[in-house]
Amino acid sequence: MKKNIVFITTDHQRADTIGMIQCDQEVTPNLNKLAQEGINFLNTYTTCPLCVPARTSLATGQFPTKTEVVINDLKNIPEKTRDLKTLHEYLYENSYDISHFGMQHITLIPSLEKRVSFKEFISDDDYEKVCLENNLPIFGTEEDRVKVKELHGNIIEERNYTGSRVSYFEKEEKLFRDRFYLDNVLNYLKKEDFKNPVALFVNIWAPHPPLTVLKEYMDKFPNPILPENLNKKANGEPLNRREGIAAQLAEDKDENHWKEVWSAYLGLTNYADKLIGEIINKFKEKNEYDNTIFVFTADHGDHLGQHKMFQKMEMYDQAIKVPFILKVPNLKNKTIEFNTSHLDILPTVLDLLDINLTRKVSGESLLKYFDKSKDRYVYSQYSGNQVAVGDIRRSVVGDGFKYIFDPRDKEELFSLEDDPLEMNNLAQDKNYFEKKEQLKEQLKNFLNKENDWIKI
Repeated sequence: MKKNIVFITTDHQRADTIGMIQCDQEVTPNLNKLAQEGINFLNTYTTCPLCVPARTSLATGQFPTKTEVVINDLKNIPEKTRDLKTLHEYLYENSYDISHFGMQHITLIPSLEKRVSFKEFISDDDYEKVCLENNLPIFGTEEDRVKVKELHGNIIEERNYTGSRVSYFEKEEKLFRDRFYLDNVLNYLKKEDFKNPVALFVNIWAPHPPLTVLKEYMDKFPNPILPENLNKKANGEPLNRREGIAAQLAEDKDENHWKEVWSAYLGLTNYADKLIGEIINKFKEKNEYDNTIFVFTADHGDHLGQHKMFQKMEMYDQAIKVPFILKVPNLKNKTIEFNTSHLDILPTVLDLLDINLTRKVSGESLLKYFDKSKDRYVYSQYSGNQVAVGDIRRSVVGDGFKYIFDPRDKEELFSLEDDPLEMNNLAQDKNYFEKKEQLKEQLKNFLNKENDWIKI
């Protein structure tokens, strides 16, 4: 009997929210339980701290420079994407009933919707209709916007980005974006007969900014414990980090502001966890929980004031380290500490389902490493946000270190074991020259293989 699969993502959720205790309560009680029952990967990295490249990479198992989807552009989609194959397509070809609920940020030619016959498909287009009917802004208000200077090619232009303003959702909860998605999920599952194996994809928007939150959830976390490197730049930080979008969004914000931001972020994360719990409970009600693989991850994280930054778009762990939980029927629960990547998720899921890969991917199945320790290198890239290629970052994590390359500024090297907050750049320290050069060569070889135009 084929196993069902439930593939859930959140947006902007950091790895450290799993197991986090704030204000004497678990931030993610349902995900914590899923992690205890399944496989909890403690060191998973996104391929890009940006929604569209990260999600396209996650769906295809290909590094962003290979897909050529490297910025948040939903209109100018590279022809290269015609050659890509998604997890959705593999499942559809193997007689799964496919459904999708939530934002759709996987950019392909032809589109995901045209590649697969979805049994049900609910996206931002559907929520936008709700917003129009109820006088709701779909992506926040003008008050949520912050003007920043962004590099596009060789030109610096002003653009508006979502800042860290906190507000309450004043309408009925049923109109809240993720409540709308999840009500549709539950209605779909209520009528699903599971005659065919089910593949359910749910993309939860929270805790993505703007930080518009239901008051009762923000009130759960009135006095959050804030990290030590809040509003602090790293020693030896490259000068152009202050020119980046993440740094500009955090300018002139004091600790009281970040306290409010954390309360809202934790509230939104806790709400997303509640909705995930509802999905799990529905599968239990339908007696399908023990025949279902659950996959949970996030596209990327958020700095939340650490490194004196907000949102993502940099290579620090707050932005690129993400949760990854895999719950598989009859597979022993365990905690995995070796480095893993979004690139590994597609081949691992297909391996679990005994579905053969028909396209070469950038990652590999993790099943063969489950019972052994494995030193692995994982990679991320950032190439600017919108309009055109801009700021460039490339990184590799391995051997307990992170190396970051920027063609316009100095290198960064951090000991993740001794300096987990990444506050001391060791790239200029002669005692670490050999380690830096080793990681630099590792990154160079990988990027060459993945068709990166940036030469190290």
